[in-house]
Amino acid sequence: MKAEIIAVGSELLLGEIANTNAQYLSEWLATCGIDVHYHTVVGDNRERMTDVIRRAQGRVDLLVITGGLGPTEDDLTKEVVAELLERSLQVDQPAYDRIEAFLKTRGRTMTNNEKKQALIIEGADVLTNNAGLAPGMSVHTSAHQYILLPGVPREMKRIIADHFDHLLGKETIKSRTLRFFGIGESALNDQLADLIRTARNPSVAPYAELAEVRLRVTAKALDEQTALEMLDRIERQIRDEVGTYFYGYGETSLPEVVLDDCRKAGLTLSVAESLTGGAFASGLTDIKGASDVFRGSAVVYSDVAKVNVLGVAQTLLDQQTAVSREVAIAMAEGARALYQTDLAMALTGEAGPTSNSGQAVGTVYCALAQASGTEVLELTYPAFDRGMIRLRSVKDAYFMLIKNINHSDKRGQK
Repeated sequence: MKAEIIAVGSELLLGEIANTNAQYLSEWLATCGIDVHYHTVVGDNRERMTDVIRRAQGRVDLLVITGGLGPTEDDLTKEVVAELLERSLQVDQPAYDRIEAFLKTRGRTMTNNEKKQALIIEGADVLTNNAGLAPGMSVHTSAHQYILLPGVPREMKRIIADHFDHLLGKETIKSRTLRFFGIGESALNDQLADLIRTARNPSVAPYAELAEVRLRVTAKALDEQTALEMLDRIERQIRDEVGTYFYGYGETSLPEVVLDDCRKAGLTLSVAESLTGGAFASGLTDIKGASDVFRGSAVVYSDVAKVNVLGVAQTLLDQQTAVSREVAIAMAEGARALYQTDLAMALTGEAGPTSNSGQAVGTVYCALAQASGTEVLELTYPAFDRGMIRLRSVKDAYFMLIKNINHSDKRGQK
């Protein structure tokens, strides 16, 4: 099924309000496995609305139209769609009664304009609006489905939530989001090219995020259990190909997974940060319950702080500079001793724009200290700016922790 989202309202064209409805509807339709091919915005003008809807009829199966269902003279959506479909407008009695009851609570009687909100297109399925007065509607023809929704975002979202199960048919639709780090969108697409190209049900859709990629897989079936089994099967296929980069589901974040994994393994964590200036610790402490795992952070931006707080040897800093594998190890081991934790992460590097250590800008060392020893990840971000170098350093350090904890768990289970 191909869809077009049509937002009606001159205020959108004038820039008076942002078209947030289109973003929300695109995300909703994606979770239903429906491809949105077009976004269109049109003003409150009968001729232009007619032209836009006719164009949409020629290129998509599903038209989702928001706005123009209200009581004013320029609310024309129902009239235009009804005219194009050669159907009449009829009063929906439940909607009429709701409007009348609402007006009575305000001490008012219904006007012709207010009655207009209770009109629906002949043959439409009424979508009760529990957050407002004007109902939505769904109209089916042999070639198309039309979903008409209020333009007020709160009302639109409530209608979708209340009618989700049957709005797009009788099938059960289930989605799952898989999150990946350490692989770009193009590389992930390359590795999963055949699967993405051929998968129809379940469908597979990649989305790039800041230094991450997520895959949304969506299955349609006659019942929930079958849909979930379909998702399980395609997830196994995906993780067989790119499982090395997988770290979580849904809206979870890298620091949330770090904390959850540490909690499950019974491990405590601390960190020493130089170039990231506390960003690693901040990401953890943004999450409720972090204190179960996270014990403390040392922001040791200067060499003096590295010596005085963590006990890094001045001779080591003189010989190797602060941006070095050796100093990263000393920082991690110093933090682990200072906070008496099972694990300690250290980050040091050159974020730019110029280098103070002689190392190239974008050189970063992440060291992870634990009872079995200390390992170091050397990273280079040659084309990144200062902010992105710091962000990627933090995320790479989180991912290093996740992979280490999971690997240790697997070793312990053998």
